[in-house]
Amino acid sequence: MPKKLFFIRRSSFLPLAAVCVSFITVSVTMIAFPQVCIKGAKTGLDYSLNILIPSLFPFMFLSCFAAEYGISEKLSAFLAPVTERLFHLPPQTGVTILLSLIGGYPVGAAGINTLYKQNKITQKQAERMLYFCVNPGPAFLVSVVGAQLYGSTSVGILLFCVQVITSVAVGIISGVSAKRKEPLIKGFVKEKNSPDFSASFVSACVSACTSTLNLCFMVILFSSLTAAVFKTAQISQTSYSGIIMRCIIEVTDGTAALAKDGYPIYLTALAAGWGGLCVHFQVFAALSDININKLRFFFSRLICGITSAAVIYIICYIIKTDIPVFSNFERSTPVFSSSTVYGSMALVTLSILFLIFICRYTLSHNDHE
Repeated sequence: MPKKLFFIRRSSFLPLAAVCVSFITVSVTMIAFPQVCIKGAKTGLDYSLNILIPSLFPFMFLSCFAAEYGISEKLSAFLAPVTERLFHLPPQTGVTILLSLIGGYPVGAAGINTLYKQNKITQKQAERMLYFCVNPGPAFLVSVVGAQLYGSTSVGILLFCVQVITSVAVGIISGVSAKRKEPLIKGFVKEKNSPDFSASFVSACVSACTSTLNLCFMVILFSSLTAAVFKTAQISQTSYSGIIMRCIIEVTDGTAALAKDGYPIYLTALAAGWGGLCVHFQVFAALSDININKLRFFFSRLICGITSAAVIYIICYIIKTDIPVFSNFERSTPVFSSSTVYGSMALVTLSILFLIFICRYTLSHNDHE
């Protein structure tokens, strides 16, 4: 019995040893240089308050509301032919695939975990969906990277379109390879009872708040840890190796560094496609009921990032004389502002939904009286 308790497989020894050494090193650094970690945490807090919350929360609310109010079921039925023929997946996966493209990194993972818990997809199908359902959404690429970091919504729209094309292509290729190996679940289950609007509204708001706060706290944590790692390794955050490490660890910090130092956007596409270890840990946390192959997941994210960068590079090479912001020598200053066109649109949408909720609540209250 004691042997089993202390038994460690050889394949797990090196990763475990690396994690232990890293943890001890970072802990000692945090104790020896607390101001460095505090400064890193403040940077993550700045990103969260000025970029992530204003840009991501409205879109997360709309994604959660679509799922809570039953819109997702109708969309899945409508998208069933696409999911079956293109991706070789059950019809119930349609809305999860769609929300993964427009909702941001953790949304797709959470949807996949829900489908698996409801026995609507198999273990292999869930793992295959992860290859193309963990994507940066328009809230991040257009509002954050494009409008705020590069000062151009055109850059964000281009990055988003390329990410969508890359993800769909990966999904189609994986579907073709799995067509003869995995059975396709037929049929579609509709909700019997119509959900309540007010309950769906409140539940979606709570879910969006929880998801946004989890994302922000992870960014703050990883920003603090990144500062500790740089101090320990004596690496400058503005050096080439420093920027590479920032892109590997946290996507918001990495893309901000690339934009601030004027790097071409195909490197930003690579960083956004990769997602960063901070996002990866959020995905693993969302997949609490699924045992996935993490190495395959890392490889799939790297492939998506490289493919997106290659497509952007080709586009930049073709139109580099017409659009100066795509040039390698263009210097841009990040603009940290929550007053973007897309943020305003989301705010108007939320206001309309709020007015509808008030009207319906008033009418139902008067009927009861």
